[in-house]
Amino acid sequence: MKDIHSQIVMRGFLRGILYCALWYGSILAGFLIIACPLFPLVLLSPPKFRKCGDLLFSYWELYPAALLRMFGVKIYVSGDHISPHESAVLVMNHRTRVDWNFLWAAMYQACLPNVGSHKLKFILKDPIRHIPGPGWIMQVNGFLYITRRWEEDRGRLSRTLDYLIALNSRTQLLIFPEGTDLTESSREKSDKYALQNNLPRYSYTLHPKTTGFAYLVQHLQRGNFLDAVYDMTIAYPDYIPQSEVDLIRGKFPREVHFHIRRISSADIPAHDNSSLRRWLEDRWFDKEAILRGFYEQKAFPTQIWPMAKTLPLRAAFAFWSILTGIMVLLLFYSSFLRPSNCGL
Repeated sequence: MKDIHSQIVMRGFLRGILYCALWYGSILAGFLIIACPLFPLVLLSPPKFRKCGDLLFSYWELYPAALLRMFGVKIYVSGDHISPHESAVLVMNHRTRVDWNFLWAAMYQACLPNVGSHKLKFILKDPIRHIPGPGWIMQVNGFLYITRRWEEDRGRLSRTLDYLIALNSRTQLLIFPEGTDLTESSREKSDKYALQNNLPRYSYTLHPKTTGFAYLVQHLQRGNFLDAVYDMTIAYPDYIPQSEVDLIRGKFPREVHFHIRRISSADIPAHDNSSLRRWLEDRWFDKEAILRGFYEQKAFPTQIWPMAKTLPLRAAFAFWSILTGIMVLLLFYSSFLRPSNCGL
């Protein structure tokens, strides 16, 4: 029995390593082979550089969606479709550290039939921008980074939002209002906050931090640049991978479910900080109830959309896998890309 168990563990580990290697390799290949040669456009035509970067990233998003499908992870989406042509804020609960890994596949289904036309950008913790490969390409693509020092973060958000408005870039900005993933430690802190502020205790979410969200929405409202807020809820009916280590070990969930609700800008409090904060808290109260029902029924209350067409995913898998292979060959055989020529 020990031998059988060891074999299962080893197969899972090899499966996880292959998945992570393909995922990470595609990021490096896209950065080195496509993004870097585009850098002169920053000086010649910044808008064209931004457009090329957005297209590159949105088409790369098909690759993790294809990988998940190949590795047996089913992504189910229900609720409202996301318009890729809207300037919107997306708010989502942060169940685990790897929610973002499954979000790409959900966005693919949510934005159909407009494949590759959305401009999704995350609001992330500042240290992530230094991660070789993913951090670099997300900086190039205009992702927003915060330090959790509000005086500094307010300036960063303001400059980036003003830049997007000036470019008339209809972007979908994703923020995790909870600020961290759901663990025993973070739940204890959320419960303590609830007790101090006479709020209900949550089991499936954490109480949201409302400052950043309110500022984000107000800034876009002042620029007349907010079309909608999309309330996204993620849930795992079977296994819940808590961190990247689980993915490396090949521990994938069989299913990941997303429920999306579109709220028009006309139904969002305008230019009032306290009302916006209460509005977000109300959304999280509803989200807690929705998740409680999901884990009782193993499904959201609305009908699941039909599974997305696979041809774009197969094309993306072939393209990015070949590009990754080319990068590996160049690293071994090209004198231009050898580390020795970089002084390493």
